[in-house]
Amino acid sequence: MTRFEQAMPHWKATPPKDDREYFERMTTHLFSAGLNWKVVENKKAGFDRAFSNFSPTKVAKFTERDVKRLMEDAEIVRNEKKIRATIHNAAQILEVEKEYGSFNEYLRHFGKSEEKLQKDLQERFRHMGVATARMFLWSVGFPLTPNSEEKKWMASHEM
Repeated sequence: MTRFEQAMPHWKATPPKDDREYFERMTTHLFSAGLNWKVVENKKAGFDRAFSNFSPTKVAKFTERDVKRLMEDAEIVRNEKKIRATIHNAAQILEVEKEYGSFNEYLRHFGKSEEKLQKDLQERFRHMGVATARMFLWSVGFPLTPNSEEKKWMASHEM
């Protein structure tokens, strides 16, 4: 079992069917950063409703009024930076679609160069630090080479 599997035992690291699902997973990991994954998982229905079933087209059009509405929504994690990052990221998903055709093609563009991909994710998307980017990539089935921190963790857990 990898560190990611232990951190989120309910997840199956499989490629999403479409860009909406990539956006949903990205948002889930973004909001889970710094929290126990169960906090976000337990609010899944609220997140689905609040973020228009993770339609990048709809979320990219959210306004200040929507940010205010979401900050008052007890059915989600009310973190303004994460809410604003999600709106920004929806617009970036649409840009990736224009540039590459789909998010899957964007990932394929990098081949096995996870370092370049992680750097691009961090430049393009907000609230996508190293750990969040790696967790997201793992969750969508991107093959990752364990970094030094993960190797230490695996060694301490006899893997």
